[in-house]
Amino acid sequence: MRKEISIDLHLHFDGSLSISNARALATLEGVALPEDDNELKVALTVSPDCKDLGEYLTKFAFPLSLLQSEASIEQGMYTLCCELSAEGCIYAEIRFAPQLHLDKGLDQKKVVEAAIRGFKRSDIDGGLILCCMRGDDNAALNETTVEIAREYLGKGVVALDLAGNEAGFPTDSFASLFARARELQVPFTIHAGEADCAESVRSALAMGASRIGHGVRSIEDPALVDILAKNHIALELCPISNIQTTVFDDISEYPIRQFLKAGVAVTVNSDNRSVSATTARQEMLLLKNTFALTDEEEKALLHSSVDAAFASEAIKKKLHERVEESFS
Repeated sequence: MRKEISIDLHLHFDGSLSISNARALATLEGVALPEDDNELKVALTVSPDCKDLGEYLTKFAFPLSLLQSEASIEQGMYTLCCELSAEGCIYAEIRFAPQLHLDKGLDQKKVVEAAIRGFKRSDIDGGLILCCMRGDDNAALNETTVEIAREYLGKGVVALDLAGNEAGFPTDSFASLFARARELQVPFTIHAGEADCAESVRSALAMGASRIGHGVRSIEDPALVDILAKNHIALELCPISNIQTTVFDDISEYPIRQFLKAGVAVTVNSDNRSVSATTARQEMLLLKNTFALTDEEEKALLHSSVDAAFASEAIKKKLHERVEESFS
């Protein structure tokens, strides 16, 4: 019998706290939670009538309040990794913004060290992606994130990212920040082509991004799709959250077939397990059922995730073998 596996390259820590994880962290942080699990789920999960990415992002304030100490960050990360492993996830890159965990006096370095400890306590392969945040008053915080990413690269950190309100803060306005990342030889992905148009993907590529977070609106620009294919730039697709943030009205409109036909490397990811009430496996099954993807096509998507991972060649070799074994 085939063993179901998944790979998640686009997974936000603060958007992926299970109810049990949230309750344990609330005890550590001294935060009172609703006794009813359904009420707690409402606090963690976006509503069915979400209007856009801006509304979607409001769901992060509550889980972030549970991740403001070294103990809670370490334990929360460890629990998430264990949950992933138990579900059959064989590799995960978990991203978060260290600057959002400073409310109780931590500095970014302590935040990252705590997250690394939690990840390394688990048995899952992968690492951490540190997010810089879109904004107009946090330049110094973003610069610190870049420097810390370099310090811990290969020691638990695998890459950088740029996250936040894409429509409100254009990608190209962060060019100098990621020029510094290139100077330090820190690989990075960038959220682009989600809330903003295909031009934001072009900006991310010009800045040196080797992967694109979401990038689904690249489909609006055929010439850009060709560039992605020719340069082997992988897209980190997150279908359910793209529907919730109204990038598309219905999953039937999702352009995965167009990307595959054009030769674009696409990967299938969860984005936010609690906010979107999903897993990487559920996302894959949704696409399989909607577009009649074959097992061979699913296997190819998983191999694309391995190829796109910010991982060593030795780890990639092992992951490719595990993908093949799961379909044998």
